[in-house]
Formats: sequence, C-alpha cells, structure tokens
Amino acid sequence: MKQQDVYLFVFDSLSDWEMGYAVAGINNPQFQLNPGSFRVRTVSLQRTSVLTIGGIRIEPDLTLDSISPKDRE
Repeated sequence: MKQQDVYLFVFDSLSDWEMGYAVAGINNPQFQLNPGSFRVRTVSLQRTSVLTIGGIRIEPDLTLDSISPKDRE
C-alpha cells in the first residue's frame, strides 16, 4: 500500500496546540487500520522556518505551490 501524505499548513503565529491531537493520532500506528499508511508533511508559503504562537520553530517540509490535488491520484 502506498503511503499517503497528510498536509499540515504551518505559518507564523500558528496556534500549535490546536493540531496536537490530530497529528499525534495520525502518526501513532495504534490509531491506524494499516500502520504506516499515513505521514504528516508540513507545508508553508515559503521554505523558511515559522514560529508558532507558543514559540516552537517549525521547518516546513514543502511549499504550498509544490503540491497539487493531482498528486493524490
């Protein structure tokens, strides 16, 4: 089975606590019917790091213009 990407859009002043449970659930094999079938990829407008409102620095994996709905086919 092909691993599917779940994109998390990150930006300066992002409320880092809001996505915590979702990201933890997606990354935890115990919560997946087929463990390892999903991975979280961070996406931003630019490739530069972002700083969340909680002070966590995130280095995006991808830029928004580098992904497309066609990638899901």
